Amino acid sequence: MLPCLGEQAAALRARFVPLGFDDLRTRVAGRLGFDPLKEPERGLGLARAIETYEQVLQFPSIRLPELVVHGPEKRRETYARYPDVLRSTGFDPQRTMLVTEFPVTYVAVGYSRGGFEPRDADLVAYRGRAGRGDAIKTLLYANPTHTEALVFGLDRDRVARWLVANRAASARDLVRGNDVVPWFAAQVPDFDGSMPPPWSPEPVNDPSRPGYGAGLYFRLLHSVAHQVLRALAVDSGYAETGLSEYLFPMSLAFAIYPNGGSEFTIGGLRTVLEQNLDDIVRRAVENDSCLYDPNCMVANRGVDHGCLQLPETACQCWNWFLSRWELFGEPSPAPDRIVGYWEPSVDLSTSERPSADVHYTSIGA
Repeated sequence: MLPCLGEQAAALRARFVPLGFDDLRTRVAGRLGFDPLKEPERGLGLARAIETYEQVLQFPSIRLPELVVHGPEKRRETYARYPDVLRSTGFDPQRTMLVTEFPVTYVAVGYSRGGFEPRDADLVAYRGRAGRGDAIKTLLYANPTHTEALVFGLDRDRVARWLVANRAASARDLVRGNDVVPWFAAQVPDFDGSMPPPWSPEPVNDPSRPGYGAGLYFRLLHSVAHQVLRALAVDSGYAETGLSEYLFPMSLAFAIYPNGGSEFTIGGLRTVLEQNLDDIVRRAVENDSCLYDPNCMVANRGVDHGCLQLPETACQCWNWFLSRWELFGEPSPAPDRIVGYWEPSVDLSTSERPSADVHYTSIGA
């Protein structure tokens, strides 16, 4: 009987905890550049931030190589083009996938009043009694569910070139794309993945000041996620109010999934993956204007409700930490202008990158 119980336990572990502890520890240490268990003061929060994404990678998914081999024959030529299109637009085709069972739990903890900004709100928790005479308890209403999600990863090599071009790090710091996450971890040693992140949403514009590089990095990831969500809303069958983002800052990745505003999943994101993913990422890159330009781009870093801002149900970060400058470049002729992630000057091969001897000001934690 005991072997039978052992087999059942192993099956349950494989189903609900697909990534074992030792494997997870190795992966996290590889991302951070150090073992978080040996340096818990600066490692455990960062490890938690990485763990979520590593667990997502183990969920049932459809990836691009599978489409090329097993997809409908009439569309295999389209699938074969996907990797080149993704690379040219700054995404990593190896980390682009559809997760078919993306877990989402909606929790209602109460209601708020007192203001429209998160810091102004007064949260009023739901109260109740388990029985007559019992103490009043705080109630949480939870609704766990699974849905589909498109997961995108940014091209780490391109991000490294972009950070160097914007003086956030030296070419010596970021010799390879895999150096980007350890570099970011050094900037935010207390970060545990919570959203919104704990640092100020006000941009730091001086590369010599702490916070410049971390803000630049996070605004890039968040702004790209909004651009992709806006592009998906055109072709997926969902409105912007029916989609939400989930950011994985320590992994340079994000997920877009149908939120509680959608009564059911209609398979729209799977259709996008199977039919026109290339059109979606191209639209995200080409949609560089705003109804209120040029004022929006010049005076507001290219952020308002006519461009990057999304409905509150869609954004994890209250529409903070956004900027079209990080995407398309600062509209200034100054030599120290912000270089956009999608500017042609970032499209350099590894051999054309600045030498590691070229030094820019490196920002400490």
